[in-house]
Amino acid sequence: VEGKVGETKPAPKQEGEGDPEFIKRQDQKRSDLDEQLKEYINEWRKQRAKEEDELKRLKEKQAKRKVSRAEEERRLAQKKKEEEERRVREIEEKKQRDIEEKSQRLEEAEKKRHAMLQAMKDASKTGPNFTIQKKSENFGLSNAQLERNKTKEQLEEEKKISLSIRIKPLTIEGLSVDKLRQKAQELWECIVKLETEEYDLEKRQKRQDYDLKELKERQ
Repeated sequence: VEGKVGETKPAPKQEGEGDPEFIKRQDQKRSDLDEQLKEYINEWRKQRAKEEDELKRLKEKQAKRKVSRAEEERRLAQKKKEEEERRVREIEEKKQRDIEEKSQRLEEAEKKRHAMLQAMKDASKTGPNFTIQKKSENFGLSNAQLERNKTKEQLEEEKKISLSIRIKPLTIEGLSVDKLRQKAQELWECIVKLETEEYDLEKRQKRQDYDLKELKERQ
């Protein structure tokens, strides 16, 4: 009977087992695989470091661009603010010049009005009531057109300027009783003077109307 009960059959030997050359080749393969793996790892680390450097460079570039953009926006905002302030200043200066020019014209007109009133008062005492002068058709036309073209705001502004010239500010703060009485007397005399001028003008107007009526009847 081939084989005996309980006898163990030896395991078959693998190819090259116990062969020094085979073992050497296997060790070399493992060593080569380890080297390749190390190279792959090193290459991956280099690539990773390169990507991180590139990402860092992009972030720094983005941060610099953000700072530059913020600086540019700040500069533009400052320039816009300065231009707006200059525009407002020019408008205010022009408005002030216009007010001064209007005030000067109104002062001159007020002086002429006073001179005319004085001349009319003198003429009513010593000379004829009036003189008729022939006027050209276009005399005063431009001024009349200008007056008609003025807006309500312009007329109101000229009225305020005219009143500010005619009506002097009344300063009574800190005055004594005697000074207040003196100021009241001055105001009373001014009122009487104005009422007298008004009466003289109305009287002269009536006389002129009467003379004009007679002149028309004679023609």
